[in-house]
Amino acid sequence: MNDPVSLIVNRTPVPRMALGPTKATQPHLAVVYATASGEVECFDGRPMTPSQQVFSRYRTRYEVDLRPRQRSAVLGRNPLVSRDGVHAFEVKVDFAFRVDGWEGAKAVVRSGIDNPLPLVHNYLTSLFHGAGQRFAIEDSFGLQHYLNQRCGRQVTLAEGLIVYGCQVTVRPDDKSKIYLESLIEAGRREALGQAEHVPDMGEVLRRGQLDAKKQELEIAATARQAAALENTLTTSEGLIRHYLITHPEDAAGAFEMMRKLEEARFATTELQNQRALGLLQLMAEKNLVQAGDLDATRQLLTDAVGRATGGEAQLPPAATPQLTGARPWDAPPAQLSAARAAAPAQAPPAYTPTQTQPTYTPPGPTGPAAAAPYGESPGSTVAGDPVPPYAGRPATPAYTALIYLVLDESLDRTCLEELNRGLSDLHSALSSAPELSTTLRLSVLGMAATTEPRLQLETVTPGTRTPVLTGRPGLSYAHAFQLLSTVLGQDVGVVKAEGAQVLRPIVHFVTGGTPEEGNGWRDAHRTLTDTTGNPAAPHVIALGLGRADTFAIRAAATRPEFAFMAPPHQDAVSAAHSCAAFLRDSVVGYARRIAAGDPQFAVGPPDGFRRAEDAF
Repeated sequence: MNDPVSLIVNRTPVPRMALGPTKATQPHLAVVYATASGEVECFDGRPMTPSQQVFSRYRTRYEVDLRPRQRSAVLGRNPLVSRDGVHAFEVKVDFAFRVDGWEGAKAVVRSGIDNPLPLVHNYLTSLFHGAGQRFAIEDSFGLQHYLNQRCGRQVTLAEGLIVYGCQVTVRPDDKSKIYLESLIEAGRREALGQAEHVPDMGEVLRRGQLDAKKQELEIAATARQAAALENTLTTSEGLIRHYLITHPEDAAGAFEMMRKLEEARFATTELQNQRALGLLQLMAEKNLVQAGDLDATRQLLTDAVGRATGGEAQLPPAATPQLTGARPWDAPPAQLSAARAAAPAQAPPAYTPTQTQPTYTPPGPTGPAAAAPYGESPGSTVAGDPVPPYAGRPATPAYTALIYLVLDESLDRTCLEELNRGLSDLHSALSSAPELSTTLRLSVLGMAATTEPRLQLETVTPGTRTPVLTGRPGLSYAHAFQLLSTVLGQDVGVVKAEGAQVLRPIVHFVTGGTPEEGNGWRDAHRTLTDTTGNPAAPHVIALGLGRADTFAIRAAATRPEFAFMAPPHQDAVSAAHSCAAFLRDSVVGYARRIAAGDPQFAVGPPDGFRRAEDAF
């Protein structure tokens, strides 16, 4: 409200003995007379004559201003709260008021009103009360139209005032402006991202087509080259000839290779000949071969020695040595010919080495904490269905896990970047492994002053969009736990209706600050985790970093071993990096266990974290 306004501009006693004419009044003033007992009268707004004053019973004369007044007011002490119960509107009212003629002047004097502004303010406040709950914080123009309709007509108050000409201006308050600007910026980024996605996707497709065509041409060229050189590269001479064609400037090198090849062949042939002749000489001396069998025996020995030394060429025929006491050879014995035909060279058995494949161990916690199962009965469903004991690796998963990631969006930008990278890695790991992603449903919630879904509960596939966290002000644990209480029961019912055996949900709660409601979130947390009242009560794993309160983290976790705190000396960015890696590895590791048919899981602290109880 502006400065006070006085409607009674003059208050004087009525003179009993008038020496002259009665004091005249201005046209915009109404004269009202009051008795000692409080009765008031207005003689059409005119003052009494001197003769009337002598015998009058009225004792006080009032002059009431009838002129219209215009003022502005801002509803600051009683702001209109929006539909979400968190944000508020800033309402400014421009209005006019005046006294309702002579009768209104009498009512003003009778009521003793000096400053009418509080009266008008109370009237407007009562008129606007509760109107903000009809509209979302984004619809300030809708609320403005509604309020202008309500106060647009002229109203006469019981105190003799007429209020008219109201014009209402509504806009979000400063805190809500920041929130709406964040939404607009996020929408702008999303629109730009979608617009840029089309040319980027086209560029990727065109590049892929060019790479595929290039690879196809390279394969065709390689095939043509292989076909052209099919009969050339099978011999040493062919390889040297191909080298001379492809390197015509190195003719001397090609001739040198040919010379070395001939020398190697000559040396191999000479060695084969010497060994064959020596062996033949020994056999002749031992009377193991007769003169008529020398040529055939020599060729057999040459072939055997050549294979043993790596040679390929056959030895030229040699003169039959003269052996003492040998008889002339008439014809090749049948036994020797049959043995030569039926005795091919025996190749040594091929060696097949035994290869040992390393066993892959999925990432996850180690040590004593790794053996501790989640909850009293990790394999039980929320509906109490009996679960058979772990009996090996089934062909298809028998269970479905519901995983909720509640992540603090009030952290600074660098921390959110680390968490977003972790969400991207988790999305890639699940979408590229259908045998793992089908075992669980994933949901991501962004927590700030309100909690907003960034990924509705669904199976992660290559077509599932990657959730992205958006920085927002404020922090409310109560809103997050209330939203979880609402969606958990619905999600469990939907998944069970699909025929799946649902495990008790798991909530990973990551925060880096203290809630604005103090300890007011504990009732909502108790409602969420009470297994007697909520069949879908989840296990809650709480991770605290930065300015998070250790006692609040311990209270948010459903069991002491589920609460972890970053050390005080660790900066928030590295702690967020550890949390991101922990979320990725724990979810993927649990999916592997479920795919193997084992619903139990283990939890250990992220890298560098410690149990909240140890931090007290």
